[in-house]
Amino acid sequence: MTQFSVQHGAYEEVNMGLQQAVRQMGTILDELNGFLKNMGEATQGKAAPLWAEKQQKWNQAYTEMNTRLNSGFTSSNNAAQAFQDGDNRSAQIMA
Repeated sequence: MTQFSVQHGAYEEVNMGLQQAVRQMGTILDELNGFLKNMGEATQGKAAPLWAEKQQKWNQAYTEMNTRLNSGFTSSNNAAQAFQDGDNRSAQIMA
C-alpha cells in the first residue's frame, strides 16, 4: 500500500501570522480613522467642504481596506481547511 504524509502545520503558522497582522492593521486603521474623524470638526472656513470630500473618500477606503483584510484572512483559512479536508478524505479512501 502506498503511504504519504501531508504536513499542514506550516500553513497553520502562516494563517496565525496573517491573523495577527490583520489585527494589527485593524488597530492602526481604527486609530487613524478616529483621528481623521476629529479633523472634520477642527476644519473651518473654505477648507471645510474640501475636507468633507476627502473624509468621504477616506471613509470609503477605510471600509474597503477592512473588508479586504478580513476577506483575505477568511480565504486563507478556507484554503487551509480545504487542504485538511482533502487530506482527511484521502486517508479515508486509502484506508
